[in-house]
Amino acid sequence: MHQDKFDKTHENAGQATWSVYLNLVGYFSLSLILTLLVWFLPWLVSPGVLSASGWVFALVITYAITAILLERGLFFTGLRRNWHYRLAFLISASLALIQVVVYQVTDGNLWYAPAGTGLHWSVDIFGSLVVVILTTLGAFGGALLATGLNEGLLEVNTPSASLTLKVYQQHLQSIGVPGAEPGFKRWFDVILSFIGLILSAPVWIVGAFLVWLEDPGPILFVKNSIGKGGKNFRLFKFRTMALEMEKSMALVQTQEVQANTLFIGRLLRKTALDELPQLINILNGEMSFVGPRPHRTPLVALYLEQMPEFSERHRVLPGLAGLAQVSGDFYMTPRQKLRFDRLYIRNRSLGFDVKLLFLAFMIAFWYRWQKDWNGRLPRNLFRYGSRPQS
Repeated sequence: MHQDKFDKTHENAGQATWSVYLNLVGYFSLSLILTLLVWFLPWLVSPGVLSASGWVFALVITYAITAILLERGLFFTGLRRNWHYRLAFLISASLALIQVVVYQVTDGNLWYAPAGTGLHWSVDIFGSLVVVILTTLGAFGGALLATGLNEGLLEVNTPSASLTLKVYQQHLQSIGVPGAEPGFKRWFDVILSFIGLILSAPVWIVGAFLVWLEDPGPILFVKNSIGKGGKNFRLFKFRTMALEMEKSMALVQTQEVQANTLFIGRLLRKTALDELPQLINILNGEMSFVGPRPHRTPLVALYLEQMPEFSERHRVLPGLAGLAQVSGDFYMTPRQKLRFDRLYIRNRSLGFDVKLLFLAFMIAFWYRWQKDWNGRLPRNLFRYGSRPQS
């Protein structure tokens, strides 16, 4: 849909009309003026008015705005949607890099006014590298903002209201309204998710950048799933597939979806870093770190038709990691998963949660990278309850 919309717009924009050229020249001229302004800003301010940190902040904001203006201008060139985003970022970031290199080579003397006005650039290589990183992030932020204004930063695949209501009513008849979660579990989730969001901030930036660079568009995918009590909730993930390909996967298991997966998407999935945005769901109380893995709403509706008892797994909050998941989730039938979920619900405790979280971490960052790993953990790692038979 997005590609068709842009292609159609570009067909109209590609016509040699005065309005197209006016927009094209106008946006490029504004970006050029803004770039020249920030290059010669030290000439335009009085000594002491602009501090070093203020100067860097001005650079970051300027190149963010430059990226937005360039994207608007490139939009009218007829380029495909992904390239006018990429080029806007690359041109803006390149201009920032050139400016920093020139400042470093000339030690700022090129901009040093005879009367002593202006800002003298005198930083080491490390300082220049920091400025390059910050201005590049500014250019990326501008391109990302342009993307959000055009297409949004969330790709949402929303099930019908009638389907979500039907699933909820089935749960209400089967399990009623589940009780509150244990106090220890909620405090564990809040504290750990808050710390995780702070520590993972660099991963968010790198992950968002790589997803966007490979396929410019929404950064996050909203997977509507069934949570505690059969209620539909919006589960956040990094987008790992080509734009809008997720819409055709509503009734497909995750392990069956490999075609149309982005290159960076494969890496994010293998390390489970595509699940990182679910820290927001955990902090909001929609999920827990440990619990039955949430399934898409249409998939749950299908399972309930085949086995109504599947609703029992939703007596507790869904989790980022679960017993069925660490036991070989991809190789189990829905009924086998339900057996593991029941076992977890009967045996859940803080110690059990910590162990399952550790095992999920080991799968993502150790076992999954072993050449001969068969997808299952050693049986001696399970010491809580009895392992259900398939």
